Amino acid sequence: MPARLRPQTRRDDGAAMVEFAFVAVLLVMVVFGIITFGLLLSFKQDVTRAAAEGARAGAVAISATTPTLPTDDERYDAALVATEEAVAGFDQECGVDGMSCTITVHDCDNIAASDPSTYWGNPTPDCVTVELNYDYAAFPLILDPPLVSRLLPDTISSRSVARLNQ
Repeated sequence: MPARLRPQTRRDDGAAMVEFAFVAVLLVMVVFGIITFGLLLSFKQDVTRAAAEGARAGAVAISATTPTLPTDDERYDAALVATEEAVAGFDQECGVDGMSCTITVHDCDNIAASDPSTYWGNPTPDCVTVELNYDYAAFPLILDPPLVSRLLPDTISSRSVARLNQ
């Protein structure tokens, strides 16, 4: 066919590149979102495991005397040591960089949540509670990806309660 009789065709050589650019942005955001949530879920599982380890260690420890202060209780000490070791397993430290660890030996049936000081000196404490809180807003584990950062939590926490071995 002569050139003058051929219909005019539009060239679309760059259309695939433009379409890929639009799709690639969405794909990258989805992939980074999946990675971020996966890391957060893994960290949450580590925090939960550390709280459970501390509570279990405190529950199986046997205290020779009735303690009047937290520092006098072998169960408290065992829970603290186990919690600190478990937290160190995922490169954190109690009381440092947003990780707080609270251990309480108390009476499970008579908990005065508004006044934690009433836990101590109880003649029959039968539970140990380990509570871990991580301030994710102040100490993020990874860089926040755009748009996904609004969905991320401010704190990551876990609480575990175990009945003491009597």
